[in-house]
Amino acid sequence: MNLQKKPQFNPRKNLAAVIKTKQLRITTLQSKKILKRLNSNHLEINALKSSMVKFLACLFLLISSTAFKNKTIPIFGNGFKNKDGKELVSFKSEEFKLFTRNIFQNISYESNQDTIPFEPFALALRGFMHLKHTQELTDTQHITIIDFSKYCNKKRLWVLDLVNQKVKINEWVAHGKRSGNEYANTFSNRYNSQQSSLGFFVTGGTYWGRNKFSLKLHGLEKSFNSNAFSRGIVVHGANYISASIVNRNERIGRSFGCPAVSKSSNNKIINTIKGGSCLFIYHPSSYYLNNSEILNTDLYLTIEDLVI
Repeated sequence: MNLQKKPQFNPRKNLAAVIKTKQLRITTLQSKKILKRLNSNHLEINALKSSMVKFLACLFLLISSTAFKNKTIPIFGNGFKNKDGKELVSFKSEEFKLFTRNIFQNISYESNQDTIPFEPFALALRGFMHLKHTQELTDTQHITIIDFSKYCNKKRLWVLDLVNQKVKINEWVAHGKRSGNEYANTFSNRYNSQQSSLGFFVTGGTYWGRNKFSLKLHGLEKSFNSNAFSRGIVVHGANYISASIVNRNERIGRSFGCPAVSKSSNNKIINTIKGGSCLFIYHPSSYYLNNSEILNTDLYLTIEDLVI
């Protein structure tokens, strides 16, 4: 008869088994706590993401309603479009640069006319498009460009017919007597300064005064020419500007700040540009170029707007 041996009680083995079982239970409980914390953190992260999305959406709507004044909607990655879905072109875009270059290259001149330098032209056109867009102009055919970086005895005034892309007038023009001698290099918006002012103007009405037939100018740029009208800065004819003076190699005269022209060209110039056209007086002054609001405000136009 085979008798099975009764397992003997081994306190060491049993104690080890108990300890191992407890350790497993503790490990399981710790794992559950860790998983619970991870799930809690995951929920918090999702809640944070949701809050951030809502915040960015509100910020986007706020920017759209204020900065763009309900006129444009930014389409990220695709430039800008207006409310009709038409693509908008920035003044800084390649399309606008191409538009400027094409007009410049297509300008026609008479044989006795000097070429407009590109930089004054490009800035003048940019300002013209800005003023046209903001409806400051009633005459959108003509633009007058004066380049005061040139020697005074050069013909540095151009009246450009943008519609027909040709120069109608190219004449001498004087600068203020305290702006410089042969070259203008100092400019002012102050009363009694006897200096020329830079920037964009809109031509006003005509009148007969001390200098006979004259044209009023309205300065559009604060700190640069906004006092032009009250200073009496006008286009007028003057005896100190003529072909005979230039032919004698004498320096043409200077004004009290007005863009004065020869008496022989005065009537033609005034009758061409009067009544709401753009006049731009240029000089490569870094202070003006960096602080002109008209030149440094970037507007957006449709492709259809890139037509004179």
